[in-house]
Amino acid sequence: MMDRIGYETTQTVHYFQIDGSRSMTPAALLSALQEMAISHSDSLGFSVQYNLTHHCFWSVVNWHLKLYRMPKYNETITLQTWSDKFARFQANRSFFLFDENGNKLLDGISRWIFMDSEKRKPANVPADMVEKYHSGQVSAIEGEKFFMPKTPAGRLICTRDFVVTRRDTDTNGHANNVKYLEWVMDDIPDAIYEDMTLKDIRIVYRKECLRGDTVTIKTYLQDTENGKEIESFLYEGETIVAQVITLWA
Repeated sequence: MMDRIGYETTQTVHYFQIDGSRSMTPAALLSALQEMAISHSDSLGFSVQYNLTHHCFWSVVNWHLKLYRMPKYNETITLQTWSDKFARFQANRSFFLFDENGNKLLDGISRWIFMDSEKRKPANVPADMVEKYHSGQVSAIEGEKFFMPKTPAGRLICTRDFVVTRRDTDTNGHANNVKYLEWVMDDIPDAIYEDMTLKDIRIVYRKECLRGDTVTIKTYLQDTENGKEIESFLYEGETIVAQVITLWA
């Protein structure tokens, strides 16, 4: 464990976390980071049960992951996380990921909102929680602004509708944040997913999705100087509920 910096754990990449190339799937990677955040909270006394008892929870609103290599099947990886910035009801959480030889596989940063679970509205983070979480360390991606365009720049290549089901939801009563990435990965063209390397993931969650909601995903593709960029816009009716931008090279 990381003293004062945050939380550290080592784990092995399991078969259920990989795809046909024996690499960890993007959704499995994001899930591992989410579990790290939960484990860090548990270690500080702010467990899932604490949240249920105190009618509060943390809701992630942004992710930005810079990927240098995806972990492989049966590989041992080390994950580190820490909280580096607080502002009323918001907090940033950073991540590092290393392989067995100490090579960095990922820089990641996320933004979270502290929520009142009864009012379903943001609430100020309690002072004792800020004291325990705040590390005083710099962000994994310094200067991150979490900017996401509200209109697509690429050409439309796919549209798909589906209904949010029980398996998509978590203890907060809405679709878990990992599910959004899992949904959009299904619409990445095979030629890109199988033959190119995922380099960057950006996500913004604008509105929660509940069980029974009908979601439409529109997928756009554009060529950039850094590779192929996939923009995934998720709608409920005419409302954008989330956006995911991935870069492949």
